[in-house]
Amino acid sequence: MSSGNTDGVLRHDAADHGVLEIKTEIDNPAVTPSSPSSKYSKSELIRINLDHCPFQGLALSFWDNILGPRTRHVWNISNEKPLKSDLLSLITSQVLSCEICRDPFKSDIDFKFYNLPYKDVVVPAFVFSAKGSNGISVHSLYVVIPISGLKFYLKIHEVLQSCLQRLIRKLRVILDKNPFEMCMSVFGKYLSDCVQVLSRLNSSSLARNVSLLDTAFSPGHVLERDFLARCVASHLMTFGRSLVIGETAERINLVLNTLSMFNSESERHCSLPYCVKDPQLYHHDLYLQGLVKEDKHSVLPMTEITASRYPTTIIDLTSREVKQTQSYSEHVLHRFETLKNELICLQYGHFDELVVLDQDLHSSSAYPDTLVQILVKELFELRSVCWVREAFISQFVRMLNKRAQCLIAAVKAEGKTETWNLLSPETTQEKRERVQ
Repeated sequence: MSSGNTDGVLRHDAADHGVLEIKTEIDNPAVTPSSPSSKYSKSELIRINLDHCPFQGLALSFWDNILGPRTRHVWNISNEKPLKSDLLSLITSQVLSCEICRDPFKSDIDFKFYNLPYKDVVVPAFVFSAKGSNGISVHSLYVVIPISGLKFYLKIHEVLQSCLQRLIRKLRVILDKNPFEMCMSVFGKYLSDCVQVLSRLNSSSLARNVSLLDTAFSPGHVLERDFLARCVASHLMTFGRSLVIGETAERINLVLNTLSMFNSESERHCSLPYCVKDPQLYHHDLYLQGLVKEDKHSVLPMTEITASRYPTTIIDLTSREVKQTQSYSEHVLHRFETLKNELICLQYGHFDELVVLDQDLHSSSAYPDTLVQILVKELFELRSVCWVREAFISQFVRMLNKRAQCLIAAVKAEGKTETWNLLSPETTQEKRERVQ
C-alpha cells in the first residue's frame, strides 16, 4: 500500500475496501480480509474549488466475468470527504448489473441517470466498452452528485454530457495503449479541467446578475451601433454561441452581458463571464465566453472552437471584427475530423492538446440583415426604465422563434407537395384535361 497525495497519484487504501469481517470464538481482534471484488485505486482531482464544486467525485467501474460489477478507480474531489466503498459498490451494481448481455465490442456510449434519494445522491452514468484487465469489457464512468445539486445538474446536463463523452473517447484510446496507472494519471488531468469549468458554472454563470445597466443597451455605456448590430446578428446566426476577445475584462463582460440578453436563462446558466482572478481557457460547448487578447498575434483556441457541437461567433473588440466559423453543415464535418485527429494523436502517445490551424473565418458582413438593425435603432428610441427595453428584446426573440417555426412548416409542406408530385407524375395531356 502506498500513501495518498493530491497530485493525482494512484493509491490503494484498505480502509476504503469492502471487507468481510470474520469473528473468532476467542477474544481476538476480528480478521478483516479485503474482498477481491472491492479493491480499487483512487486519486484526488487537483485545482478544484471545493467551496463551489457541485460534485462528490467520479468513478470508473467495469464488468468482471468472474466477480461481476467492480469499481476500478475513484477520483475524489477532496480526500477529506472521500466516496465510501459501500456507496460505490451500490452504484456500480446498479449501473452495470443490467449490462450483462451487452456486446462488449459495441462502440456506442450510452447514458443513464439514477436518482437514489435513500443515499442522498443522483448519478449520471455513461456505459461504454474499453480495454479491461482481461481484454475488452463493459465499463462505466459515473458522477456522484449530492441530491441538493440536482437542480444545478439539470441546467448543465447537455454540457456535462458532451464533455464526458469526448473524454470517454480519449479514455478508450489511452487504456488500449498504456499501463493502467499512467492512464489514470493522464485522464485525471482531463477530468480536473472539466470539473473545474463546471464548478465555475455553479458559482459565477451569467444567469446570476445580468441587468440592462451591465449591457451596451444602457445609456451609461457607449458602443458603436453598427458594430453592436453586427455582433447581435452573428450571435443569433451561430445558435447563441460567441467568443468575445478584448484587452480588458470590463469591456469583454459588457459585450457578454449584452449578447446574453438574446439567450434563454438555461443558456445563460451555461455561459461564463471573464474573471481576472481566475482566468479560464476556452471550453467547448459553453454558450458565451471571453478571452483577453495579450498581443496582436494571439492564437485562437481553434481546437476547442471546432470541437463544439455548433458554430461560434468570434468578436474582436480591438479590431472591431466580427467573424464566425463555417455553417452548421460544414462545421459538423470539421468537428468530426478534429475529434478523429485528436484520438489519432493519443493513439501515438501525444497527450498534449491537438493543435488545429486557424481556418478561414467568415465575416459577418457577408450576411446582411435588416431585422437586427431595425431592432437596435428602435431599442435606443425607447426609455431605459421599467424594464421597457428588456421586454422589447424578449418580444424580438419570440418573434424570431415564431418566424422560424412558420418557415419550417412552410418548407415541410412544400417538401410533401414535391414528394407527392414525384410519386404520382402526370402526363402533359392529363394536366391539360385536369385544368380544363
